[in-house]
Amino acid sequence: MADMEETDPEWSEFGHDVQSVQQPSSSCEDERVRKKGRLKDDKNMLKDDKLCRVCGDKALGYNFNAITCESCKAFFRRNALKDQKTSCLFDGNCPIDVRTRRFCPHCRLKRCFDIGMKKDMILDETERRARMAKVLQNRQKRGSKQVFDIKSEPLEIDTEMPDQSSESFPSLSSSSLQPISSWAIPLSPTTKGIKPVEDLTLPTDPDLYRTLSTEDQAVMSELTEIYQSTLGEVITDKKVTDENGYENVNDLVNNSEIAVRRLISFVKKLNDFRLLCQADQIAALKACILNTLLLRSVTFYHVEKDAWITPTGVIPTSILKSATGFIELHDSHTKYCRSLKAVVKDDLHIMAMLQAIVIFNPDGQNIISRSTVSDIQDKYIILLKHYMESIWTFEYARDYYPFVLQKIAELKGLSEEHASVLLQVNPNKIEPLMLEVLNLK
Repeated sequence: MADMEETDPEWSEFGHDVQSVQQPSSSCEDERVRKKGRLKDDKNMLKDDKLCRVCGDKALGYNFNAITCESCKAFFRRNALKDQKTSCLFDGNCPIDVRTRRFCPHCRLKRCFDIGMKKDMILDETERRARMAKVLQNRQKRGSKQVFDIKSEPLEIDTEMPDQSSESFPSLSSSSLQPISSWAIPLSPTTKGIKPVEDLTLPTDPDLYRTLSTEDQAVMSELTEIYQSTLGEVITDKKVTDENGYENVNDLVNNSEIAVRRLISFVKKLNDFRLLCQADQIAALKACILNTLLLRSVTFYHVEKDAWITPTGVIPTSILKSATGFIELHDSHTKYCRSLKAVVKDDLHIMAMLQAIVIFNPDGQNIISRSTVSDIQDKYIILLKHYMESIWTFEYARDYYPFVLQKIAELKGLSEEHASVLLQVNPNKIEPLMLEVLNLK
């Protein structure tokens, strides 16, 4: 192991410029001023020119054989020696910059090695402190009046490497628990007292209905097929279908892992999702986790039994009360399911389009190309309207369309209620993927 992990430890460890310049003893005043000005210019040039070769952030010097910032240095030290195998959610070539460096640890670590960072230069804690002590001694010998404390790692929440058996997911910041923003959707006068679909007597005149275009039919059919094979498919795992598997909040979170993996499969099959840059793909996914879990629960909700359907029977919604102790959370969740289910019923076409609308949210945090995301969302919003006009007539669609979109907007408040429950979980008992997507580390 090398004795030094950085060629300029004073800069990289302490974040200060080298200031141990010997004072001239007998030079004239002009020469002293000239040298001092040149030294200052050189130092400023070094500051301006040094950029991290991993993420492009400002760098102070070499770390583990490459110029990096303090954040990437700390990330490399924590992760380079780990034995866990990681994988990238996308194509193994995620963009790494100051804003996205925490999204994909796999590609960030790969980037570290690609620029020449060496893991054999990593010192253990004892060696590092011994080296820092030596640096301080050298400063004292040179007569430096500056006093430094040995620093700990920078306080940045970098993504650690969990044991990922099949799929990886970018870590989530605390802000990622903020659901989609509420769209300003005006409600028609009859929306609040809207009649359930089964109470309608729909007219038989075909002129009162929209005829879907060939393009609309193709898009909707493909979207629904993808949804039905992923998020819309009933989960058969015994730990999820067993009512006794929901004893506490930890169980509730862990049993949602399969649904999260199905969300990942869903978006990876969407052609529109591939139109987004990788940074926007990750940002869009970050914003819709809780919303997706809540919206998906409507698909499998049985109104009469007040329960969620499983291959072996049903799981009563009362598990939300027993697992979390939040009665109001249970009531608001089931009320939401009943309200939306009364209109949507078991129509997977509508559920698939609503899911797409939730994913492509231009208000999501860290979205770069908001116009692109908004255009894609508009596509599914318009498709939803056309589909409703094709099954419920133009007249009834004027009521149902804003009502259904309003239910999507209501996910914001419902998600915030569920996010508060996450404070009860024990991170040591949560599955790695759920730790990542819900930022429970």
